[in-house]
Amino acid sequence: MTQIFEVVGDGLDIGYENIREANAPAEEQMRALIEEMWAKYEPYADPDFCDGFARDLDARFWEMFLGCTLIDAGLELLPTVERAVEGGQPDLCVIDQSRRIWIEAIAPTRGAQGPDQVVGPIPLNQGGGVAPMPVRQARLRTTSAFWTKFCRIQSYLDQGVINPEDGRVIAISASRFALLAPEDPPLIMTSLLPIGNERLIVNPETGEIVEQNFEYAPEIERESGAVPRTALVDPQFSSVSGVLWSRIGIGNMERQVRPLTMVHNPLADVPINQGWGPWDREFVTTQDDSDWVSNDIRAHPTSNA
Repeated sequence: MTQIFEVVGDGLDIGYENIREANAPAEEQMRALIEEMWAKYEPYADPDFCDGFARDLDARFWEMFLGCTLIDAGLELLPTVERAVEGGQPDLCVIDQSRRIWIEAIAPTRGAQGPDQVVGPIPLNQGGGVAPMPVRQARLRTTSAFWTKFCRIQSYLDQGVINPEDGRVIAISASRFALLAPEDPPLIMTSLLPIGNERLIVNPETGEIVEQNFEYAPEIERESGAVPRTALVDPQFSSVSGVLWSRIGIGNMERQVRPLTMVHNPLADVPINQGWGPWDREFVTTQDDSDWVSNDIRAHPTSNA
């Protein structure tokens, strides 16, 4: 068995180095947990996983977390020995009866310095004050991550790495800006569907809310040009079966607070079954007249645009 904390040298992630040294009780506990996860996930990981983990802790942890979650749910993963040696493949592959479901995982960064970078409010004790949350910026990082992995999936399809009948899921973790990403509705919904601000219609005489919905908002504003947020209702992206989303990261894996959310693509060439997978929330989008309506089938109706 390869030791996940054996990597040394330059360019290592500071978080990796801290957990490897384990000078504090919390770091010692985290190291033990990661080693336990690695023992479970190693048979399914790429040969360079340990080196990648040491240099990009958040992204590789997200991949391993997903792998362990799927294994714990009793799903069958394609082991490394049965994967292609050359040319690359998506991060994870679930064997679902007679077909395969490929998963490409990504944990986007906060972005380059500038107006579109995800930066939180300055604390009061550092001279800060009241400031809006950078939700717009977080949406831009999410759409960028989706586009990156969509292009990768297209490449795999073109090369024949993924078969036409295989399912394809993009898994995005907002762990690097988790505290700045809304959960109700999940940021992924307002990044890839034209869901804008919540709108309440109130009876002025009784004060009763008579209607609750969301504004139609097909774009995310940006100085260099608006970005569409209609990926999951755009046939261009029909090669993506769905998007898995969470704010889970190495510092917080509590799924009651940071659930795993599956968002199905209503226009997918190859849909994945509803109810498949160990998700906490699962959104199915359908068209109602001229509106797109999204329901969390594991809870209750939540949003429409």
